[in-house]
Amino acid sequence: MKAGIDCLELNDEQLKKLQQEMLSLLIEVDRICKKNNIKYFLSYGTLIGAIRHKGFIPWDDDIDIEMFREDYEKFCKVCKSELNKKKFFLQNQQTDKNYNWVYGKLKLKNTSFVRFGQEHLKQKDGIFIDIFPLDNISQNKFKQKLSMSICKTCRKLLWAPVGVKSANTKLGKLLYYALAHIPRSLTIFIYNFFAQIDNNKKSGFLVSHNYFSGYIFKKEWYEEIILVEFEGHTFYAPKGYHNILSYVYGDYLRLPSEEERKGHTYSSYIKFSDGQELKL
Repeated sequence: MKAGIDCLELNDEQLKKLQQEMLSLLIEVDRICKKNNIKYFLSYGTLIGAIRHKGFIPWDDDIDIEMFREDYEKFCKVCKSELNKKKFFLQNQQTDKNYNWVYGKLKLKNTSFVRFGQEHLKQKDGIFIDIFPLDNISQNKFKQKLSMSICKTCRKLLWAPVGVKSANTKLGKLLYYALAHIPRSLTIFIYNFFAQIDNNKKSGFLVSHNYFSGYIFKKEWYEEIILVEFEGHTFYAPKGYHNILSYVYGDYLRLPSEEERKGHTYSSYIKFSDGQELKL
């Protein structure tokens, strides 16, 4: 995997080891969800991997899943009693006061995964998988653009502590420094209000406001779930996966060129559960 000059480059053995650590997190999510009747969906590259490879895309270095907002909130609540806390930690803005992302992560305790440029952050660390909530969004184009723009702005504000260190210019650093002083609680309140503003209204569309892409999906694509094979296990996926993946990726069954076959969770330090460390 080539992640960039300033980032770790994992060989095949190291990447496989990272994938197995993440798989243990997905198995725990699946266990809790199936026990408590909670819907989740493999998503993005993880879903492509399940359909095209029956497991990880060979060069992929993360796992993404999605949940309807109602299921996401239920999952977070159920984890308080159901999660194996000796091995795992559910990270969100309620469980980690230094965590500024607007979606949840399940992390593997006694491990580390530090992204390049985020070494200074105080949030709890660990190899992780992402859990993205799905929210209703208005069918009105103007309201769609409004809520998506506000949510994107809030994400930028919460990202400011990273931007202070990673911006390429002095002006950029100064801008992010100023943005970082906007009260975190206010930004989160505004984000949550606009991300969930349509959840009690009838709508045929869904959006993952927490994901950079801003894709708007048809709700009918997610109405039914199926089981798909992934690394020798079976996990939930939306029955409309073909529509979803075609919309986001086009011909998702076609293998990308050699140059495009790389992961994207750029890291500067990894520690596995057996204590092995990878450093720049």
